[in-house]
Amino acid sequence: MEYRKLISFGKSSYVVSLPKPWVVQNKLKKGDHIYIEESGNNLILSKKESSEKKEDKRKIIDVDDKSPHWIWREVCSGYILNNHEIVLKGSEIKNKVKELQNVVQNLIALEIMEQTSDTIIAKDFLDMDNVSLSELIQKMDVVTRTMINEGCQVFKDCNYDSINDRDKDVNRLYFLLYRAALFNMENPTKAMKNFKLTPMDMLRSLFMGFYIEVIADEVRRTIRYARKIKGSPEMEKQIRSFLEKMRDYYVDTMKSFYKKDIELAFKISDLKMDFEKDLDKMESEVQKIEHLNKVVNQLQRLVTNIHNLGRIIYTLE
Repeated sequence: MEYRKLISFGKSSYVVSLPKPWVVQNKLKKGDHIYIEESGNNLILSKKESSEKKEDKRKIIDVDDKSPHWIWREVCSGYILNNHEIVLKGSEIKNKVKELQNVVQNLIALEIMEQTSDTIIAKDFLDMDNVSLSELIQKMDVVTRTMINEGCQVFKDCNYDSINDRDKDVNRLYFLLYRAALFNMENPTKAMKNFKLTPMDMLRSLFMGFYIEVIADEVRRTIRYARKIKGSPEMEKQIRSFLEKMRDYYVDTMKSFYKKDIELAFKISDLKMDFEKDLDKMESEVQKIEHLNKVVNQLQRLVTNIHNLGRIIYTLE
């Protein structure tokens, strides 16, 4: 952060010098117009928008001799880094069509516009100026709550497929949130103008999205192992009860985020130790029941990640 001295200029104006790096970065010169917009106690400075349309970013990916996971990671990287066109090329396209179509379809607003035997062109039509970080967090939160609620019924309903599908929805939302956060960090003036976002807001949103996505993953893995357990009704009851506690723990953590209630965030952080003691007791039964060790391990990770989610609220507020 730099400080500049305010200088009186005539009877009705004041002037302040602009940092040279910002002027150079924005390719400004003497005589150019600077736009000033009021935002509460802040002033937002921006350069005059060019009349020329900015060229869309494009990423070309060679798919030959690469695993589906490798290709998926490259496509995700291109998407998150705001490439509006992703081109998949290679002689193996014709043998990987279904896999590559699934890769594209798992990202929000990315659509295949052209396809040949050796090329797939996917385009994105999102206007990042209208993508709200707070709305994406709310959507991720709603889906994750539903996953935990459904998980509490694991011993009554065979609902793992539904939970797995919802986890994929959370992943898609997180990739878009990651992309939107980076876009706003690269365009802080737009972020302030469009959503009143400060750099701290962007950092907080990115961390919140990260942990919500991790929590959704842990819920899915917990249920994947829990449904295989063939234990006593009492053990099933213990696991169901603990999942219900995790639901309340998560919901209260998110409540402290929405209400910016730091006191509540501190209060519920203390619950972590109590949950760990309960899991230690459950762990004594691990050797007796197949798959229980995996469930306990996933629940321990779930506790830790909800705790970490709460930490963001009282350290980044």
